[in-house]
Amino acid sequence: MKKLIYLTTNPYKFNEANEFFKNRYGIDIEIMNPDFEIPEIQAETCGEVAAFSAKYAAEKLGKGVLKSDTGLYLDALGGLPGPYNHYFDKQIGVEKFLDLLKNETNRKARLEHCFAYCAPGEEPIVFSGGGSGTISYEARGTKGRWHDKFYIPDGEDKTLSELREIDYTKEASYWGDAKDQFAKWYLDKFNK
Repeated sequence: MKKLIYLTTNPYKFNEANEFFKNRYGIDIEIMNPDFEIPEIQAETCGEVAAFSAKYAAEKLGKGVLKSDTGLYLDALGGLPGPYNHYFDKQIGVEKFLDLLKNETNRKARLEHCFAYCAPGEEPIVFSGGGSGTISYEARGTKGRWHDKFYIPDGEDKTLSELREIDYTKEASYWGDAKDQFAKWYLDKFNK
């Protein structure tokens, strides 16, 4: 089986995916940051964003690719930042984001984690996972993406970042099973 091409500019995402797919399923992945810009459409879900980007890149490259996207949906903000997670981090960062919520009592949130695979000439296939939780009042922890420092999964009192520092496997379980769904489908499709 040839290497799976994973499109990302985020080395953290690549390292995490490489460790997961290689160690758990024996799938070798290759990071690719193509020499063209992959557009991210405005959409309501991460699945739509990942699917569009995967299809666009598969057609441009002429080979099958994997693309991921993550969203954080807050009840108090009408679902924002949703699939615009990256832009909220880039524009306002953790502290200003939490400051927006300082007087908000509804701290409920949902995390969405999607992977989309597309081969040239085909429609993308989306694998979606995630979970629900709450938003802390302050940033806690040093590992992970911006929202990991304030997102607390249901049943926990620690942020994803704090959980990652203690137990990577336990923390990873709160992202849902999109990676597992994809890996099983991929192995089934390409081992026939």
